[in-house]
Amino acid sequence: MKRAARNLAGIKTFGEEQANMENRVELTSAKDEFGMPLGKLIHSYDQDAVALWNANLEEGLKVAKAAGAKEAWSSRGSIPTSHLMGGTIMGSSTADSVVDSYGQSHEIPNLWVAGPSIFPTAGASNPTFTIFALSQRGAERMASHWAMLTN
Repeated sequence: MKRAARNLAGIKTFGEEQANMENRVELTSAKDEFGMPLGKLIHSYDQDAVALWNANLEEGLKVAKAAGAKEAWSSRGSIPTSHLMGGTIMGSSTADSVVDSYGQSHEIPNLWVAGPSIFPTAGASNPTFTIFALSQRGAERMASHWAMLTN
């Protein structure tokens, strides 16, 4: 452990999961303290996502060995999730999306959505600042149109 701890390195990879209609949020019969139904997340990885994950593991081992690693291994357990995105995708119309680029619902004018669920696809880095920027942009738009929305 002493020897390994001084020279241990890790390689992380990102792979994009394609949209899957089976992945969703469902309302349950359970209620919160205000009587609102609780949500249940239904999510699984399709064969393409699993194949991408396994290919990333193999590529990581090749990189480690090419860099001179004396030992290299991968963890073939479950695919870790960092940021699940999509579900209320932003776009230009109801034909291809749920909300516009401000997070406002195409079908329900006083419904606004903020967060990574509006991303049509994932990037290769942590989305926290993009989430913040889009949320702020949507909030500013909502505030500037407040009188129109509350009538």
